[in-house]
Amino acid sequence: MSASEKSAVKSILAMHRTYAEIDEYLEKELREAGYAGVDIQKNPIGSRITVYVTRPGLAIGRRGTGIKDLTERVAAKFPLPNPQIAVSEVEQPELNPRIMAARTAQIVARGTAFRRAATWTMNSIMAAGASGVEIGVAGKLRSDRSHSEKYRMGVVPKSGEASKRVVREATTDVLLKLGLYGIQVKIALKDLVPPMVEYVEQAVEAPPAPEAPAAPQAPQATEAPTVAEPAVVAAEAPAVKTEAPQEEVKPALHTKTRRRQPKAEPKTEPVEDQPVEAKPEEAATVQTEVKAEEKEEAAVEAPEEATVAPAEAAVAEKAEEPEAVETVEQVAKSESKES
Repeated sequence: MSASEKSAVKSILAMHRTYAEIDEYLEKELREAGYAGVDIQKNPIGSRITVYVTRPGLAIGRRGTGIKDLTERVAAKFPLPNPQIAVSEVEQPELNPRIMAARTAQIVARGTAFRRAATWTMNSIMAAGASGVEIGVAGKLRSDRSHSEKYRMGVVPKSGEASKRVVREATTDVLLKLGLYGIQVKIALKDLVPPMVEYVEQAVEAPPAPEAPAAPQAPQATEAPTVAEPAVVAAEAPAVKTEAPQEEVKPALHTKTRRRQPKAEPKTEPVEDQPVEAKPEEAATVQTEVKAEEKEEAAVEAPEEATVAPAEAAVAEKAEEPEAVETVEQVAKSESKES
């Protein structure tokens, strides 16, 4: 180890030794104020000393005279550059083992039995919210021989990482007529106790639906490299319009229509021996039938003439029809006259 390393280690050890001496000195000076600990920090201006007590009024004194005297004594006794003391109040003194050990020592010094003092201390600590407490008392308790007793309440870890993280420990002593008593207090803080079993609730997600296997892809054919073809300039031919051939319309031929000849009815010759008078209505019908037969015969004999002049035949028929009507009317008039 080099000289520089030795000097660095020695300086650190000397600093911690100075801090321990300041702690012991302040504990004696501020016992009545309920001394709980000290925090020392160095800065470019000087050294800041923060003192934790249960009754800051007793530490400060009237108009700050007590804290000023304490600062002067610390600066004269310890090699600290420009020390400044600040007083802070402890929020929960029952969970501080140093304060509770000092209270137990004060109760025992007043003449109270150590068992009663230990029980009162444990009850007050558990009421403050600790998870466990253990108090040990050793010395000439009942006789000239030394004995030790331990009182436990709650859960206090003894080993492992939990004992280092959770348990706070403090020791003090008190001088009685029978001899010197030692008091040890261990407090397990509930906020720092790790849980034995920790339940973690996690949302269960639905398993994803199985995906359909992808169809195998056909291998892509490699395209052949395209070669640029030489440009060929062709002369534009004149556009020729092609018309669709039209169908020839043939003139309609005059077709001769033949009418079906009606069957010739047998003619009935009148019987001379028994003349029968024809009724006017029957006579008119017979005349119309005879005329119709004559027209049909004429149409059969000369079909070309009928087809050439159909209008004339229609006119003739219309001209003949009123005659038949007149004959019917005349017959009717003749019958009325006869009657």
